[in-house]
Amino acid sequence: MGSSLFWYENWTGLGALYFLVPQDFGIDENIQNVHDVTLDGEWDVDRLFEILPEDLAVHILEKIKPPSTMQVLDRPFWMLETRGYFSVKSAWEYTRRRDEPRIAYRKIWPDEESLQHLFFRSETAKTTWKYFLLRAGIDVEGLTLHQAITKCWTANVCLRLKPVMQALPSCVVWKLWKRRNSMKYGEAVTTSRVIYQVSSNLQALVKVRKPGMDMVPHKWQDLLAMMENFTHKLKVTKVMWEFPSAGWLKVNTDGASRGNPCRSSIGFCIRNENGDIVKSVGKEIKETTNTVAEAKAMVEALRFCRFQQYSHVWLQTDSMLLKKIMDGIWKPP
Repeated sequence: MGSSLFWYENWTGLGALYFLVPQDFGIDENIQNVHDVTLDGEWDVDRLFEILPEDLAVHILEKIKPPSTMQVLDRPFWMLETRGYFSVKSAWEYTRRRDEPRIAYRKIWPDEESLQHLFFRSETAKTTWKYFLLRAGIDVEGLTLHQAITKCWTANVCLRLKPVMQALPSCVVWKLWKRRNSMKYGEAVTTSRVIYQVSSNLQALVKVRKPGMDMVPHKWQDLLAMMENFTHKLKVTKVMWEFPSAGWLKVNTDGASRGNPCRSSIGFCIRNENGDIVKSVGKEIKETTNTVAEAKAMVEALRFCRFQQYSHVWLQTDSMLLKKIMDGIWKPP
C-alpha cells in the first residue's frame, strides 16, 4: 500500500533516496510515504519529476510498480536473496567483503590435488596406510579414505588397543600433510620417514596411556604384539581386620586407581567412626572403563556391608558421575 518511508527506506533497490538526491536539489519534506506520490493507483509522474532528479524519477517509473490500492502494509524484502527472505549466509557473505583469491593462494591447492589423492591415493599415502593397516589385520584394497578411518575405529581389537587404533588415522593424515607442506617448500621427506614419524607418535601415545608398561617398542608390529599380550602386574596384600559392633562405617571405593593404567582392579576400604581402617578389600576384574570399575567397586562394598548386616554406612566415591546418579540428580546410562 506504499507505507514505506519515501526518503529513508530502500524501496527502489537503489538505496535511501535521501542520500541519492544531490544536496543542491533539495528534499521535499511534505512527502512522507511512497503512496504520497501516487494518483488513482498510478505514479504521479509530474510530482516525481518535480521532487527527484530525472534519472531517479525514470528509474521508479520504469522499474517499480505503483503501490496496490489494497490496505496491506509494506513488508520487508531482503535484497541479497532473490526470494526476499533473510538468511544468515547472505548477510555473512555481504559483510565479510570477500576479496578475490591471491595468486599465491590458488597455487596452494592445484586442481589435481584432492583430499583422496593427498591422504590416500598417492604412492606415499598408499604405502603408509598399507604398512599400518595390514599389520593390524585390515585389508586396504578397494577402500576409500573414509572407509579406512571407519575400519580403524571399529577394528576388532582388545580394549587397550582401541584408543591406539582410533588415533592412527589422525597420525597418518597429519604426517602426510606435514610431508606435503615440506615438499612444497623444497624439503624432501621420504615415505619411510613418514612411517617412522607415525610410529613415534603411536609409541608416545602408548607411553602416556599405559605408564605401567616398560620398554614400549617403536616398531608398529612389535607394539601391536605387546599390547595384545600385555598382562598388568597386580600386587596384592592380604589384611585381616576385626569389625566393630556398632557405630557408623565410612566406605571409600576405588574402581582402579590413577596409577593403574589397565584399570583392571577394584577395591574398597572401610573405616569406623574414629577413622581406623577395619576392612580393606582388593579384587582383580576384567579390563573395562573407569566408570564401570567404579560402579563395580560400589556394588561390592555395599554387598559386603549388607552381608555383614551393617545399617549405618557412609559411602564415598571419587566419581562425580556415579555420585550424581546415586543421588538421583542424573539419569544413569
